[in-house]
Amino acid sequence: MKASVAVSTVVPAICFVLACFMAETHAAPGRTFYVDVNSLGGPCDDSNPGTAERPWQTALKAFSSAGPGDTVIFRCGIYRLSRSLHTSDLKLDPSQSAPIVFKAPAGEQAVITNLRPIAATDWKQVATTKSGKAIFAAPAGRGARVTNLTQHGVPLKRAFCGNKRSWYEDTPPDAIAGPGEWASSLREHRVYLCTTNGEPPGDSIELCDVRGPGASGNLISLERDKEDRCRNLRLVFENLTFETGFHGVLIRTGFVELRRCVLRKSFGDLLNTLSGRVVVDGCDFYAFGESAIDVTTPGDGPKPPGTPPMVIRNSRFHDNVNVRAPGQKGTNGVMLKGGCADIVVEGNQFYNLRATYGALTLGGSTSGGTPGEGFRLTARNNIFRDIAGPYVVLFAGSHDCRLVNNLICNSDVTALISISFAKSPDPATANLRPLVQNNIFYRNTVKRAVMSAPRGAATDLVMDHNLIAERGNICLLDDVEVPLKDLPQRGYQTHGVNQPPLFRDFARHDFHPAKGSPTTDRGADLRALVSHDADGTPRPQGQAFDIGPFEQR
Repeated sequence: MKASVAVSTVVPAICFVLACFMAETHAAPGRTFYVDVNSLGGPCDDSNPGTAERPWQTALKAFSSAGPGDTVIFRCGIYRLSRSLHTSDLKLDPSQSAPIVFKAPAGEQAVITNLRPIAATDWKQVATTKSGKAIFAAPAGRGARVTNLTQHGVPLKRAFCGNKRSWYEDTPPDAIAGPGEWASSLREHRVYLCTTNGEPPGDSIELCDVRGPGASGNLISLERDKEDRCRNLRLVFENLTFETGFHGVLIRTGFVELRRCVLRKSFGDLLNTLSGRVVVDGCDFYAFGESAIDVTTPGDGPKPPGTPPMVIRNSRFHDNVNVRAPGQKGTNGVMLKGGCADIVVEGNQFYNLRATYGALTLGGSTSGGTPGEGFRLTARNNIFRDIAGPYVVLFAGSHDCRLVNNLICNSDVTALISISFAKSPDPATANLRPLVQNNIFYRNTVKRAVMSAPRGAATDLVMDHNLIAERGNICLLDDVEVPLKDLPQRGYQTHGVNQPPLFRDFARHDFHPAKGSPTTDRGADLRALVSHDADGTPRPQGQAFDIGPFEQR
């Protein structure tokens, strides 16, 4: 029987800092404005004062009018942008650090998007494929990206064979657009589509052909200006939905908090940011072409005063799209690379992902791979399920990074964990002191090894107190195949568990431990790294830590 532990006795330091930040957010004096594209509270117009009864109409008006300490409330509706939102649109005051808050009321969906629907009348048949299928085209701006063509048919790009133009349905690969591809001709300013039924595609297809400063095409670009007026910029987005054809939110300055937001429909990354400039809490990321979140090293000076440490928590990363295009970098869930440091990834769910590298990457391969791609990165209390690709979690050029108290299940990969050089086989880009403890590896299809670490790729690896119940029964360590039963002879898994775990309802994805589970009280004492479980319950609840993301109660 587990002993009772009062929740008040253990308060994670990072939660305390975040609570202070949020208290400061709500206490900051300022004005409240309303933007209401559907005129729910009163007739909308950007010439209005922005009250509830006389609201603004557009997102651009809201972004360009609010200042530090102000709150803008977006009522339910779709807010379409004709260009990217940029730092230059904001009212910047380097002497002020109070946040600008943009939010939607509870129960209302406000969508900020730079996608536009293609009218059914814009589609015209222009050619046929070699097999006789109709090819339709619609006008689009230069560099257009289409997010949902494959829901309606086979998207195509024009290919050239000598002096003759040819249409292809399946080969060569660079002539065919995948989900979210740039299915367009830059010269002709068109997008193309081959429907499965031979009929015009209708009016349900959307594309992104907006351009922003620097021709970015991002939804929001927060970039440092020459006068450094952004140095104290702090933005809070709450309960908003962002969708875009390229990167969703690009952050190169200031600090941004995303709370209970939805980010979806990107050709590239949904969130691309510098290390330490974001808190993500309770968000939903899906339908992304590259990474849901891509974090790299800071390069523009100190963060605004009072900002909390970077954390990605209690969010969902799922159902990405595979984009085949020249220059495509690959698909990942969350990638932390380029020297980023002290980031916590906790309590998240990663599922239904098709990854080129991993659902989570601790480190990476910046500019071909550099020493020290990630420092003191911690992934704890996360659930990874139904992942397909080479790996679930990749360590690459990392220093003192930790994978603790996670669950990895139902995935089909080459290796569950890969510990690799950032630039193979450069020893300067090896991983130093990687820690893999208190994790559950269960019911995965492992083609090569549970863990793969080429010779010299990991120095002072700690791998212990994990539950491994897998069809695959080896680890590949220093290029040597080691059966799981022989790991203790090499100093690994000396306190490991190889019995299947017991869950409340595995089929329904309830991964809380059931009574009698071998995960109970079998984990290493990691209270310096993991003070609570995925539910917020303090650890430990009994004589010792439990293995996996949840404590037995």
